[in-house]
Amino acid sequence: MSADSSSLRQQLWRAYAALAQTLRRLERSQAMVQGSFYLLWRKCGKPNCRCATGPLHGSYVLTRSEQGKDRIYMVPKAERAQVRAWAAEYRRYQRARAVLSKRQARVLALVDQLAEQRLLVWPQKKEGVNA
Repeated sequence: MSADSSSLRQQLWRAYAALAQTLRRLERSQAMVQGSFYLLWRKCGKPNCRCATGPLHGSYVLTRSEQGKDRIYMVPKAERAQVRAWAAEYRRYQRARAVLSKRQARVLALVDQLAEQRLLVWPQKKEGVNA
């Protein structure tokens, strides 16, 4: 039992160190914007436009869900680089948050395993005695 407990404690401390590393990633202070930034190709709707039969019009957009509905925001040319960076920072944040959730669950599972090993049954049940 002692060797198993020692192994569990080592695993716990490694998991804790990984958790701390993830928390440091979440401490970043760069601005971010929720949503996805990408180039959207679509038709404008004018019957005589080239997009009706040929290449579509491209525009950079930021999309996100607001109150259960998908919203599309056109991004002006002057702001594209900044919005792209903000959206990328949000994706990094979301990935780090997902990793944090998994690592927290791992730490809790290890703590529960250690506690299970330490638990005693008290009082001892006596054989042949009806309670």
